[in-house]
Amino acid sequence: MIKNTMHGLDERIEEMDMKYKKIVGNLAADLAATTLKVKTRYFHRIGVSGKGFLKIFDNIKGLPDHKIFCPGKSYPVIVRHSNCLSADDDARIDARGAAVRILSDESGGDSPLLDLTLKTGKAFSARTIADFATWLVCGLAAREEHVKRVPHLRDAVWTSLRRTDSYAELHYHSNICRLFRFTDGQEMYVKFKLQPYDETISEDSGKVEPIGILPPETGAIPRDDNDTRPLLFLAEDFQRRVSSPNGVHYIFQLQIRPVLDDEVTRDIALDCTKPWDEAEFPYIDIGEISIDQNLSREESQGLEFNPFLRCHEVDVIRASSCSESASIDHGRSLIYEICQHLRNGKPLPESWKIFLEQSDAKVNLSGCPMAAALEKKDIKGVTLARTWIKIGEGGFVGSRAVAMPGVRVEDGGNLSALSLAMKEEIVKSR
Repeated sequence: MIKNTMHGLDERIEEMDMKYKKIVGNLAADLAATTLKVKTRYFHRIGVSGKGFLKIFDNIKGLPDHKIFCPGKSYPVIVRHSNCLSADDDARIDARGAAVRILSDESGGDSPLLDLTLKTGKAFSARTIADFATWLVCGLAAREEHVKRVPHLRDAVWTSLRRTDSYAELHYHSNICRLFRFTDGQEMYVKFKLQPYDETISEDSGKVEPIGILPPETGAIPRDDNDTRPLLFLAEDFQRRVSSPNGVHYIFQLQIRPVLDDEVTRDIALDCTKPWDEAEFPYIDIGEISIDQNLSREESQGLEFNPFLRCHEVDVIRASSCSESASIDHGRSLIYEICQHLRNGKPLPESWKIFLEQSDAKVNLSGCPMAAALEKKDIKGVTLARTWIKIGEGGFVGSRAVAMPGVRVEDGGNLSALSLAMKEEIVKSR
C-alpha cells in the first residue's frame, strides 16, 4: 500500500495498530455525531471557571530539579469545575471534575503550557481504551457482572461519586499519569492532585456510601424531594467564593515513581484503575493555586482542554495497542480535539476526516467546508440533560446501550453503529 502524502498525518493515529484505530475511530465518530447534534461537550457539558495563579513553593522536598515545577516560579492558571454527566442539576450525585490549564510565564499568560484533567476519586473505572469503550456502550446489568469479576473497579466507581455543597471542598486526582523529565535527564511517572487549602477538609469530603453493586446511571438519579437548592448551585457557590476577598485556594500536589525497564511492571504503574501506594509514593506539595477572577459563562464554555498538550518536561505516554494502560490518555487526546473542532465549527485536518470516514459509526461531513453539520433533522430544542433507555434487567442506562447477554432493550432504542462494531472489535482484541 502507498501512503497518501498529500495531507498532513497525525502521529497519534500513525502509532496505533489496526484494532486500536478501529476502537478510537468508532468512539470519535459516535461522540462527534452527538457533539454536532447538541453543539456542546459529551462529558462535563457545562462548567464554571476561574482564573488566577499557580505559585510554586520556594522549598520543595523530595522532587529532583525540574524546569517547569521549579521553586519560586509562578504561572497564570485557569481552573474549570464541572459534573461528569449530571449537567442539568448539581444536586445529583456524580463524579466532579477540575480541569487545570497552566499558562506559560513567557508569553504574557496567553499560551497554554499544560492541560490537566482531574476528577474526584483516586481511580478510573477502565484500564484501557477498549475497556472504556465497552463500559460506555454496555448497560448497567453487564457492568455489574463485570465488576463482580473485577471488584476494584466497583470501588473506583463509587469513590468517584461525590455529594457536595461546594466544588472548592473536594479533592481531585488525575488518575492517569504522565512522564516527567528532570533537568538531569532522569525520567519518572507522575500523577497530579488538587486539594483544598483548608487541611481540615479530608479526602472523604462528599463521599457516597455504596448502596448496591453499582450506582444507577448518575444522570438518572433525581435530587431529594426536599432539596430546594437552585439547579446550578455549585457553579453559583464557586463564583461567589472567587468574588470574595479571600478567593479560592488549592494545594497543587504530585506523586512520582520510577520508570522501570520491565514492561509488565511499567503497565502496572500506568494502570489508572488502581491508586499508587501513598506510603511508598507520597504526595509532594508543589505549590498553591489561587483563583480570584471569574470567567464569564461564554469564556468558560469556549475553553478547549487538550490532554495532548505537552512539553518535553511533562510528556504524554504513548501506546500502540488498545490493550495497553497508556491507551486511554493517548486515544482520548485525539477524540477530544476532533470533537472540539466540530463543536466550534473549525475545519478538520484531512487525516482526521479520513479517520472518521473509515469508522463504522458514520458522520456525514460531505459538502460542508467547516465539517460542522450532520444531515439536518427537525430538532426543536436541545437539553443538557440526557435521554435514557429502559433496559429489561438493568433499570436505566445511557442511550449508547449495547445489546448484551441477559439485557433486553424494551423500547427499541436506537443502538448506534458504535455499539455493535465496538463490541465485535473488543471481543476480537481479547
